[in-house]
Amino acid sequence: MSKTEIEVFSIIRPEVEKLKKLGFKTASLDCRLLLTQILGKANPVYTHERVNISENQIIKFQTLVKKRQSGKPVSRILNKRNFWKSEFIINEETLDPRPDSEILIEAVLEHFSNNKGLLKILDLGSGSGCLGLSLLEEYKGSLVSFVDVSKKSLKIVKKNTLKLNLKGQLKYINLDWHADDWDKKLLNLEKNKKFDIIVTNPPYIPSIDIKLLQTEVRDYDPTLALDGGNDGLDAYRSIIPRIKNLLKTNGKIFVEFGKGQEIFVSEIGFQHGLLPIEYKKDLSNIIRVIIFSIK
Repeated sequence: MSKTEIEVFSIIRPEVEKLKKLGFKTASLDCRLLLTQILGKANPVYTHERVNISENQIIKFQTLVKKRQSGKPVSRILNKRNFWKSEFIINEETLDPRPDSEILIEAVLEHFSNNKGLLKILDLGSGSGCLGLSLLEEYKGSLVSFVDVSKKSLKIVKKNTLKLNLKGQLKYINLDWHADDWDKKLLNLEKNKKFDIIVTNPPYIPSIDIKLLQTEVRDYDPTLALDGGNDGLDAYRSIIPRIKNLLKTNGKIFVEFGKGQEIFVSEIGFQHGLLPIEYKKDLSNIIRVIIFSIK
């Protein structure tokens, strides 16, 4: 099929206007990313770049924009999302990684500044594996265990590991933290070797608030990764009482939570032998991460 050389702006302008009218604040970027996908380019096209494109490719691009018009996030259309220093594959079973969760990575780097040592890391509720794999990128060759209740999510972690060509001693463990003895099962699989670092971003949205979320989150992120029960704290009540059993004496736990939940999460930790030693704020200046050590 014949192709024509044309400026990107000419292709995307009408589609950008459609998205702007619907209130999309990143209309131009969204269109450039979708067009990049259609053209099969590694890096996003620029507005005033000239590209060779066929009529069929333009139609495919417009079809993707229609999906965006319906509220579907670009990351869900492309099945990939940038996080920290890498691009991760995602699917319907995995939470769409958010920039705010990068605060977890920053916090770990501050507390474990020697990136030459081989650390034992647990990514609890791993989803796409973006947390554990980002840490593996920083702490080369470390031992990382990815634990998730979803087998489909663990398959995505494996795909991301291969895609990023990361080397380390990795485990992919299908386990439900709601089980009474989940910590014993995990330790058994780990041959009773405990962790230096535990990172987790559990579901923390109160059930009643799910319907109030933005369309991009409510309709496209898995409810399992969002719904934290009546008060949003169910996952913490399952995780925190047993997580101390998994941690080395000098290890640390890095936990993400929702707006205004820091007091409650701290209290659950304190009641179960953990000491909250630091809090971290996200990009909106909201307290988002707590760091625990053993009391």
